[in-house]
Amino acid sequence: MRTLSLFAIPFVFALGAGPALEAEDRATDAQIVAEIQNKLYHAKVPQHGDVQVAFSSGIATLTGAVDSVGVKQAAERAAQKVDDVAQVIGHITVHAEDVTDRQIVEKARKEIVTYPFYSIFDNLELRAESGVLTVGGQVTDPFKKSDIGNFLAYVKGVSQVQNDLEVLPVSNYDDQVRLAIARAIYNDPFFVHYATTALPSIHIIVKNGHVTLEGVVNSPLDKTRAGNDATFAATYFSLTNNLRLGK
Repeated sequence: MRTLSLFAIPFVFALGAGPALEAEDRATDAQIVAEIQNKLYHAKVPQHGDVQVAFSSGIATLTGAVDSVGVKQAAERAAQKVDDVAQVIGHITVHAEDVTDRQIVEKARKEIVTYPFYSIFDNLELRAESGVLTVGGQVTDPFKKSDIGNFLAYVKGVSQVQNDLEVLPVSNYDDQVRLAIARAIYNDPFFVHYATTALPSIHIIVKNGHVTLEGVVNSPLDKTRAGNDATFAATYFSLTNNLRLGK
């Protein structure tokens, strides 16, 4: 008759207990939903709308409404950070009836001034239609294009961002022209009231030696004076003065 060593008994018990312990450690669907909701809270999603969460078989489904596409994307990213979530299905809608297209553009213009890398050597052209914000113009670095698109996605009422920004080519010559024209305009005492603002409104766009002045000035005289300053500041191929009158 075979006998079982006493030393083997604990090992047998340990093997038998493994699956039970694993089952106890596995989070329930309700616990995973709670963890997703916690992630949404820390992403400040509830401040911008109401998102409901369902979870089953590794799939998190988000429904509800928020006030911008940026918040919608943030909610989806937050849910994806939970370990047990294999897939996120986003059925969140963007809903902000109290915001007009004109207000979206005005808000976007105010917000972009707070972006620290937006400078007088960049130019943004904004328009909105049915909540779709189209961003045109030029920037000097690729990271600015993606940053600005992501940044403006959080403007209330924006349901989609169409990012048509042009990234200007890298050129030491263009950089020298930019600096020379900027010094000529903003060191001119005539423009001292422009130079002291947080983001001066005369922007200098240079592409392959071609210069364009963009932005807003207070009078036709200011437009002419800026063009004259730029004319004698550096050697370049062409100058286009697109400065427009405004506040």
